[in-house]
Amino acid sequence: MTDAALPETCCPAERATIWIWPGQAAYLGPSLELDPHSGSVHCFALGVDAPFLLRIGDDEREVRSVLIPARTRHQVVSDGRMLFLYLEPDLADDRIRAALDLLQAHPCLSAPQVAAELSLSASRFLHLFSAHTGTSFRRYRLWVRMLKVAAATAGGADLTRASAEAGFASPSHFSDSFHDMFGLTASTLLRRNARIVLEPGSNGAPAA
Repeated sequence: MTDAALPETCCPAERATIWIWPGQAAYLGPSLELDPHSGSVHCFALGVDAPFLLRIGDDEREVRSVLIPARTRHQVVSDGRMLFLYLEPDLADDRIRAALDLLQAHPCLSAPQVAAELSLSASRFLHLFSAHTGTSFRRYRLWVRMLKVAAATAGGADLTRASAEAGFASPSHFSDSFHDMFGLTASTLLRRNARIVLEPGSNGAPAA
């Protein structure tokens, strides 16, 4: 049995589409020659047209699909289309679920502020957050801010203003953070005329 290309159902081969949900996102489109990077949340990667090369440290392997844990520095090398699913943590702790909801509504909150809302000490909260989500509070807050920028940009906002309103200290802070998280710059992605779709409940989209 050969690895045949999957049907092209969601977007043209040369144009990327990005879907945004609360705490989650998906990308379908060209591989974009990504640099090594480290995501803030778990990412499921699928080679739509063919297997792709995954590099993690000194390990290099050809795969058709893989789940890449949060904060794992890696590089995806592909000549075809890729599907990336950035996944919301699956939580059993209601306190951490409430923390994610707070951050999604208010991405500029600090760890002590969120901990206080949950009646936890900051140190206990940070331990629970990392244990239950697989990522750090700082990295998850950065992820939520990225989603906020994407939603604002989809609504027509200027990238510089959108990043400032999401909590990034400067355009260079946003640019460096974006590259570190996704392996390319936001301007490179926008130049490819990527289409951003806001799903119900995401910032800027009506709730279902």
